[in-house]
Amino acid sequence: MAMQPPPSGDDAREADALLPRSDSAGRRRSSPVQSASPRPPGSAGPRRQSSFRHDVGHAACETYLVTRLTFTLLQYLGLGYRWMRQLLALAIYAILLMPGFLQVGYYYFFSSQVRRSIVYGEQPRNRLDLYIPKDNRRPCPVVAFVTGGAWIIGYKAWGALLGRRLAERGILVACIDYRIYLMGQSAGAHISACALMEQAVKESSGQPISWSVTQINAYFGLSGG
Repeated sequence: MAMQPPPSGDDAREADALLPRSDSAGRRRSSPVQSASPRPPGSAGPRRQSSFRHDVGHAACETYLVTRLTFTLLQYLGLGYRWMRQLLALAIYAILLMPGFLQVGYYYFFSSQVRRSIVYGEQPRNRLDLYIPKDNRRPCPVVAFVTGGAWIIGYKAWGALLGRRLAERGILVACIDYRIYLMGQSAGAHISACALMEQAVKESSGQPISWSVTQINAYFGLSGG
């Protein structure tokens, strides 16, 4: 029986590549040809879907952990679960109102009918915003509005929705930072009432005044203190 010659160097390397190999622990490793074989159709989809579910589950677990730690911290700071529930309800309420806030904010900053930060006095906060009706060729009613804000943090831009709605009905609206009168809401209603009372006292006692209470046709106090 004739003996076959040993394979050449190239043939030996090719044959060795096609044979399965074992690692140092004795486990068989697949050959490069086997690992390079195409996967059956649809095999990547379930794996990707499983990875997505894993990421979502991980994010949910992390969110739960952060939320639980936050409530624990608030509890250590002295806030009971009743306050936490109210805080959570307030946050949800603010999120639900966010689309309306964005719409009013866009109107306030970009509408040609709004004149912002007009100076009316010498104090730093003597500023007002004017909401002008589209048809302003003839005289129109004027409302001066003082917004709420716990008597310390009121800001004229908070009256943007009121100014827009009244301007749509032909009324010129001046939303004023704290220093004046006529119409107010919450803290602004109280400030407006105090300003009117102070002016009435000055007028009745004969003190010099720059305007008279009788010049005002009406006063509107909305949810005032």
